[in-house]
Amino acid sequence: MQHLKNSSDATLLRMLGKGNSLAFQQVYLNYWESLYAYAVNILNDRALAEDVLHEVFMQVWAKRATLKVENLKPYLFNAVRNKALTKIRDDKFTTLDEALISRLDLIPEVERAFDRIDTTRAIQEAAQKLPARCRTIFYMNKFQEYSVEEIAVHFNISTRTVHNQLSLALKHLREELGAAVFLALLFPFH
Repeated sequence: MQHLKNSSDATLLRMLGKGNSLAFQQVYLNYWESLYAYAVNILNDRALAEDVLHEVFMQVWAKRATLKVENLKPYLFNAVRNKALTKIRDDKFTTLDEALISRLDLIPEVERAFDRIDTTRAIQEAAQKLPARCRTIFYMNKFQEYSVEEIAVHFNISTRTVHNQLSLALKHLREELGAAVFLALLFPFH
């Protein structure tokens, strides 16, 4: 188990998908404490928080072979939040004050990670419809952060051609995704 302690979430997810119980235990050890604090913050009840975590981790184990997760931390926090909301609804708490409701928001960095992952996925799916070279130039510029000049040298083409290809890609993506997601293209994806 010691060798898994420094494993990345991606590695642990791959191992978990193959049914590795030690990888599951390591995920549990890595996230239990922060997820428990988050659940207690939402529910204001330690016993219910433990129930929520138990259900979330049991669900992760049960769905391990089919689990499609790209970023483990936001996934787990979202699962805990959703399960806590279900507990609140099912247990029909009668005193939901504004302080409790305000605690239902995700931790800001987790919420930003969800938004970034969803936006990036939508952009990648729309970019798949681009011609191969145009798509490659777009990926190099927007995802790998190559400059126009570096791309021109790489393909042995003019910077004007690179600009034209990027312009075509952005036009296509604006049409596919709409203005809101298109604005995300103006900012880096990390």
